[in-house]
Amino acid sequence: MTTEAPAVDLLPFRDPDYRANPAPYYARLRREAPVYRHPVGVYVVSRYADVAKLIRNPTLSVRKLDFGVADPLHHTVLGQDAPDHTRLRRITNRWFTPKAVEGWAKVMQASVDTVLDEVAEGDGVLDAVNDLALRSTFQTICHIFGIAPTRMLEIQQATYDIGLSLGPGSDEDDWRITGAAFEWYDEHVRGLITHKRAHPGGGLIDHFLDEQDAGNMSEEEVIYSTLLFFAVGHLDIKHLIVQGIRHLAEHPEYIGIYRDQPEARPGFINEILRIETPEQMVSRLTTQDTVIGDTTVPAGEVLILLIGSANRDPDAFPDPDGFDHTRPAGATSQHLAFGSGQHGCAGQVLARAQADVVFTTLVNRFHTIELAGEPTFAHTEFLRSISHLPIRLG
Repeated sequence: MTTEAPAVDLLPFRDPDYRANPAPYYARLRREAPVYRHPVGVYVVSRYADVAKLIRNPTLSVRKLDFGVADPLHHTVLGQDAPDHTRLRRITNRWFTPKAVEGWAKVMQASVDTVLDEVAEGDGVLDAVNDLALRSTFQTICHIFGIAPTRMLEIQQATYDIGLSLGPGSDEDDWRITGAAFEWYDEHVRGLITHKRAHPGGGLIDHFLDEQDAGNMSEEEVIYSTLLFFAVGHLDIKHLIVQGIRHLAEHPEYIGIYRDQPEARPGFINEILRIETPEQMVSRLTTQDTVIGDTTVPAGEVLILLIGSANRDPDAFPDPDGFDHTRPAGATSQHLAFGSGQHGCAGQVLARAQADVVFTTLVNRFHTIELAGEPTFAHTEFLRSISHLPIRLG
């Protein structure tokens, strides 16, 4: 069923109520318009079965999408199709080995321990976002890069600003802010590369430069792949960690579950990712007529695949708005927070490991985790984000 844009927009991307809680809008869309022609000219797909199939469809393109002011992302795996996507992904995969992830988790552990030591010596109050999640993930990604952990807050802001233009509800103000963020990032990363050329080491940036020297990466691919890993190396992981801490604070029974039942931990992390999916959507371009249910979408059309909606589809997840860490992760009910197929997140094993480090350390060191104030949200239609989460540990 395709529904042309009705008099009342079913997805008011810039509406504050929608951004605060899109779940009711998603539910209506799944019921009434699972393939929805939005007024901005895109087709929005909301049901799990359709999204899960399309996200793996090799005939859909990201390279041919118009990213607008975010066009530099076409120099990364995020914006390429095969064979260039395959080439860049292979370069990355050689770096993200199980042994490497194990070592990076130890870096994360040391950073988390340092933060919590400081908290234990004080009044037990901290901002779970900037003091813990951001600080520890940022130090870890900088270790992976082989660089000093500097300009953390600037990088966080520039990353957020780039995300403003990745959703279909962005406007000219968002494009201007995103353009400025790319300019800042470009200058910053070029400076890091210049320093690396003069002072080589064994980090990921050095790996990229070696691949460039071997003719396997262009200069732009090195620059914007570094930008991309800066972004995904702290943004989505930070969100996962913060939402997990928030859940522990609001549902203290999970403190004991996470501490005493190690077998429950993967399910807990999966449910956080499913219910509070960081990036709510991905975009694709049809390169041929594409059948979705009883709808045929012509070639050359933009599809918005609503990951956040798919992850709350009752046909895939019974009681989808309820938190259930015991859900089976079967082939037909695997959440899509990390994507799937060739564009599935390369760093998801590291993300899970980093989140587990934080949650395990918190529940082992502290008996209570409480909110010390109201969270501050910075949601867009593309990104679910908490900018501040005051908590008290005891």
